[in-house]
Parts: sequence; structure tokens; C-alpha cells
Amino acid sequence: MTAEPAGLLPVVLSLALAAIFVVAVAGIMIRRRGRRPVADTPTNEAYRIYTREYDLVLTAADLPAALYQGSPDRDKGYLDVDDREWRAQIENAENIYRRLSDPSPLMGSEAVELQGAAVLLMIDQSGSMRGQPMAWVAAGARKLSEELRRRGASVGVAGYTTAGWHGGFARNKWLRAGRPKRPGRLCALLHVIYQAFDDTGPDDNAWRQMLNPDILRENVDGESLQWGADYLKGRCEQRRILLVVSDGAPVDDATLLENGASYLHRHFLAVRDALLHTKELELLAIGAGYHVSEFYPVSREATDAAGLVNAGLELIRIGESPK
Repeated sequence: MTAEPAGLLPVVLSLALAAIFVVAVAGIMIRRRGRRPVADTPTNEAYRIYTREYDLVLTAADLPAALYQGSPDRDKGYLDVDDREWRAQIENAENIYRRLSDPSPLMGSEAVELQGAAVLLMIDQSGSMRGQPMAWVAAGARKLSEELRRRGASVGVAGYTTAGWHGGFARNKWLRAGRPKRPGRLCALLHVIYQAFDDTGPDDNAWRQMLNPDILRENVDGESLQWGADYLKGRCEQRRILLVVSDGAPVDDATLLENGASYLHRHFLAVRDALLHTKELELLAIGAGYHVSEFYPVSREATDAAGLVNAGLELIRIGESPK
């Protein structure tokens, strides 16, 4: 009988964390929009998407035009009127990248230790990454991708965000339809491929596009995890690794206001658990100045670019290739 309270402790802690998360998200919604989200029930309702019409998957080269055409942000005054912040961010990230130590010569089997592995770096590009976090994450991701390629891996790099603040064109469509209740995901997704698997190496312009502060909006992590997994499914390598770099939980205020504060979090957990259950890929994560162990069982935290590189290499080395 004395073992029963100890067995209940993980459940109690999990419920407490979920309650804290819901309260925190509700607070964010009230501060941002001045109103409370709808009731957070029923918790077992199916995840829905109001419209995919405005979702975008772009290369870095397509990004500049899409920032103006893919959302109403420009008309609302959300986009920077000049590029001063962006240019400063590029200079900052390039300085961080240059300060990273030069790679030492690989010894023996190190040069081929990751042959037969496909690694997709998925970078959270939500608004909380603005400024220094995005600068060092971009610099670290660039160096990590180079180190993985030196060891024989095929490497892709992508970012996930939304195509517009506060729901963008997707929410506008919902408004025109008369605001139907509990509409499901109420924003347009934006996935950007900064480095495709078959690219010969990192492209300078692509990394600079990653640093554009206008990209940093909101994040729907469940669907982005599924997008990354689907992107990896086309690879023939024996090991397929999805490595997420994130600084927190999914938040899109338009969606949460109309569906409840835990709506996106519940879907993220469902997608994560499904990926872990099928074991078709290895799911790893690096917290950008944030502990993500409650979201990803195999994870590390990094607080600078060098730490991100080291964490990524460590995580991939401890993974086991399928037998």
C-alpha cells in the first residue's frame, strides 16, 4: 500500500504541469487580445483545421515575396518598414558563427559514422525567438548542419511558423463566414526549407532569410512535427532523424481563443506520441534556453550556438539505428 502514493506522483505532476500550461496560455491570450478563450472542453474532441487554403511551403528564395503576399500583415502594419533590424541580426549571427571553433580533422571512422542517416533540423520560428535567440540558433544550426555532413549524414534544415499574425488570411475567411464556433486550427501555416537534403551545402542567402524578423510569428508544433516526419519519409536512409530546436509550447492566439487554451498542446502530444509509437524515425529535441524534456523524452538544452552544436551531435550519437 505504501507504494501507491509514489505511483500516483507522476500522474499528479503531469496534471499539475498541464494545469499550469493552460493557465499560462490563457493569460497570454488575455494580454494579447483582451478577451478570454472559450472553454477548454471537451478535451477528447478531434483536431480540426478550418482551412488549408493559405498554408505555405516555401524555399528560402521564395520567402521575400511571400511575406508581403501570403498574409495581411503588411496592411496591418506588422512588417518592418525597413531592413535595419534584419541587417543587424544578420551581422550578429555571422559574428557568432565566426566565433565558433574551426572543426578539427576527423579521425578514422568519424568521417563515415553518420553515413546512412538523414537528419532534418526543424527550427521553431515563433515570435519568442526574436532577437538574440534566433541569432545564435541560426548560427548554431548552420554549424551543426556542416558537422553532420562532414560525418556522412544527409541534412535538411527547415523552419516552422505561421503565415501571418493573429490567424492571417485563414482567420479572415472565418470572419467572413460568420465566426462558426470551435472552428479548429484558425491560422495559416508556413514551413520554409532553408536547406534541402540534396543541396551541396549551406547557401548564404538561405541563412540570411532565416534571420528575417518578419518571419517570427506563431507556432503550431503538432502539425509541424507531422510535416517534418512526412518530409523525412521520402528519404531512403536507414536512420531518419527529426531534430527539433524549440523554445516552448505551441501557441497561436487565433486558434486558442476559439478552441480552448490546451487545444494545440493536446494535438502536439498526440502527434508526438504517435511518432514515438511507430518508431519510423528518431525524434530528438534541443531546447533553446528552455527545458523541453516534458515535451520530448530525448532532449538537451542549449543556451548558445556552441552548446547547440554539441547537444545536436550528442543526441544523434546516442540514438540507435534500426536493427
